[in-house]
Amino acid sequence: MGKETLIKGIAAGALVGGLLTLFDRDTRIFVAENLKNCGDKSAYYAKNPADAIHQLNEGYAKCSQQLSSGLTTALDMLNQLQEITKKIDNRDSK
Repeated sequence: MGKETLIKGIAAGALVGGLLTLFDRDTRIFVAENLKNCGDKSAYYAKNPADAIHQLNEGYAKCSQQLSSGLTTALDMLNQLQEITKKIDNRDSK
């Protein structure tokens, strides 16, 4: 019961806070422009789902490549660190 009350309170507070910010003219203009852009993009992708899939694939490929590159760099750094520690161990054991 307490969990539901907390979630309802947070949602109500966010709603009231959002409505209060709309008293500012610049905020209203910003929200209206972004809602219009969002609606336009939604309508475009609803009419052209192939473009949405293509853009998702491109984004996935870009993220995958960046992740792969980062992992390769991290592995290279770990290998270098391992070589350095081996050299230090060999020097200390002599």
